[in-house]
Amino acid sequence: MEKESGHVRALERGLTVLFALESAGRPVALGELATAIQLSNATTLRMIATLEQYGLIEKSPAGFRLGVAVLPLTHGYLLGNELTLAALPVLQDLAMSTGEAVSLYVRFGFERIIIQRVDGPNALRYLYPAGQRLPLHVGTGKVLAAALSKDELTSFLDVVGDTRFASGEPFSRDKFIAELKVIRTQGFATSRNERVMGLASVAAPIVNSSGITIAAVSVAGPSDRMPSERLETLSVEIRRAAMVIAEQCSSKDRPISMQNRMRKSDYTM
Repeated sequence: MEKESGHVRALERGLTVLFALESAGRPVALGELATAIQLSNATTLRMIATLEQYGLIEKSPAGFRLGVAVLPLTHGYLLGNELTLAALPVLQDLAMSTGEAVSLYVRFGFERIIIQRVDGPNALRYLYPAGQRLPLHVGTGKVLAAALSKDELTSFLDVVGDTRFASGEPFSRDKFIAELKVIRTQGFATSRNERVMGLASVAAPIVNSSGITIAAVSVAGPSDRMPSERLETLSVEIRRAAMVIAEQCSSKDRPISMQNRMRKSDYTM
C-alpha cells in the first residue's frame, strides 16, 4: 500500500510539472520550475528525466518545455471525444453562414478551454487556437459561469478579484451576478470589448438531456461587423446550433466529466 501511495504521489508530481510548463507557455529554467511547483531542484529534475523519456518534455537552450508527444495526445482527444465529433459539422455550417469564427469551449475548473474552432471566410486571424485557456468572467466564459453552483460562483468570484475588461471598465461582482441571471433566462450571452478591444461575440450553452451544461458554442467577430442588431439575430442561430450539438451528443450517450457537472438545479441564485 505504501509503495502504491508513492507511485500515485510521483504521478501527481509529474502532472504538476506538465501543467506548470503548459501554464508558462515558454521554456522554463530548472530553478524557476522547481519554485513554481514547490519541489527541490533534484526532485524536479528526476520528474523531468522520466517525462523526457516519453517525449512529454524536451530541453531547449532557454530551458524545459512541453515535448512533441503532447500533440498526439491532443489529436487522440479530438478523435475520441463525442462532443467534438458531433459539433464539427455544425460549427462548419455556422462558420460558413455567418462568415465569422465559431468556437467550442468546455469548462476546466475556473477556466474555459477551446476544444474546436472553425474559421468562416471573414474570420479574424488573431483569435486563440484550440487548446488555449481563457477566463470565465468574459465573453463566452459567461455562459459557462452561469451554470456554476452558488458555492462555485462564490469561490470563482474570489479568484477573479479586482480586474478590468479590455475596454478599461472595472469588473463589478454585482453586475456580473445580475448578468448571469439574464443569461440563464434568455439562454445566450453577448460581449463587446471585454477580453479584446474591438471584438464582439454571442454564445450559447450546450445542455444535455439531463440539464447539464457540457460546453458552450460562440460566434465572434470585429465589433464593426457585429452591431447589437446582428448579435440579436445571431443569438437565434447560436442557440439552434447548440441544441443540434446537444441532440447529437445525447444520441451517442456521451459520458460527462465531473469537471462539467453543472445542473440547472444549481442555477438559482
